[in-house]
Amino acid sequence: MKIDLQKLKHLVAFLYEQDLLSPGELEYAQALTENDFSFAEQVKIADSVHYHIHVADVSAIPYDLLKLQEANIVNQAEGYIKLAFAGGINFIFSHIPVAQHERTKRRVEETYLDHIGIDIRSDDKPAYITFQQIPLVSAQHDFLFTRQGDGKDVVKCCHMQVNEKYWVYPNENLNYEFAFGPLVIHEGGFGVDLRPANPFNKVKEEASACCGATPKAAIFVN
Repeated sequence: MKIDLQKLKHLVAFLYEQDLLSPGELEYAQALTENDFSFAEQVKIADSVHYHIHVADVSAIPYDLLKLQEANIVNQAEGYIKLAFAGGINFIFSHIPVAQHERTKRRVEETYLDHIGIDIRSDDKPAYITFQQIPLVSAQHDFLFTRQGDGKDVVKCCHMQVNEKYWVYPNENLNYEFAFGPLVIHEGGFGVDLRPANPFNKVKEEASACCGATPKAAIFVN
């Protein structure tokens, strides 16, 4: 295990204490530390995890308190900051759009957890096999999912790029990002590959399900 799960529990509890996570989001955030987590095998080989939190203003986050938790800035741009902690734990705060258009009651001035990321940086064959088990695990739990990238063209987002990703959506409030391959800083700007819209929250003109029904365990190609 490369990720310090006890430290992860402590840090997500700290986010909750600072009103940066709701009670429900705290439960989602701590689920990664449990043995019965649906994607425990992927967490086991991951090099890091990250929690991407939308805030009204990045400059207003409690950075002095986060520094007391030994946070280090690893990436920063207008409306975006990524903080790293020991134990393979990262927090990202942003007030810029990071997802495709969705039907949501959330407002830009709200604070909310946009997604939880599980980062598999090794690109060897055993790691890739575990990464490619994500659709099967999703199907077993009736989670919706989509693939981003095809293993040939890289995925670019947030000034970074990786080989490919899976996005998994257990419900309308929870988004998991599984990134595969080395993390590379690219100079092409913020990146063109936003988080695919949560299929539960797709706007009407994008919905593809017959009679408004949402299919289970389906791959959504955007």
